[in-house]
Amino acid sequence: MIFLANRANLDTRTLLTRIHNRLQTQVPDEDSPIEQVRYQTSRGNKVGVHATVTPEAFLGTSYPVTEAELQVSFDFPPSYAYDFYAIQWVEPKRDLMIGWHQDETHADLGECHFQIDYDGETVQRETATFLDSHPLNVFDQRIDDLVSILEAVTWVESVPHVPTQAVR
Repeated sequence: MIFLANRANLDTRTLLTRIHNRLQTQVPDEDSPIEQVRYQTSRGNKVGVHATVTPEAFLGTSYPVTEAELQVSFDFPPSYAYDFYAIQWVEPKRDLMIGWHQDETHADLGECHFQIDYDGETVQRETATFLDSHPLNVFDQRIDDLVSILEAVTWVESVPHVPTQAVR
């Protein structure tokens, strides 16, 4: 057994396996919002976890699409003092992506930002709370945040937007 409380002992492969297993254990449950879980790979290496989600079951309320995908990736670049991640809700039918990116991009927004892409364009990008805790805790926190974010989405002139105060 690998002890994951110490991030120094954690690698991307181990973390993605833990996230995959956590999501996969929900699949046999008929009430689970998770339908299918799979790895995203690149050249045979695990680079992310994708889970097909039933939005109504995930949110516990009606939702305009019947299928979405949760996409999760983590990286631990040695040249940075913090972990990188992308945790995203993707709706292919509406060409919509909502999520958090903690990485080296958009330095003007800090280490972490929230982003909405719609119809092939970024329509919103905001500074988000930098979470410097164990990656599994970050995953849990962002999944909890995702529910409130999805509930806060409004469509202004046919473009999705989340009020700044809703972004964590």
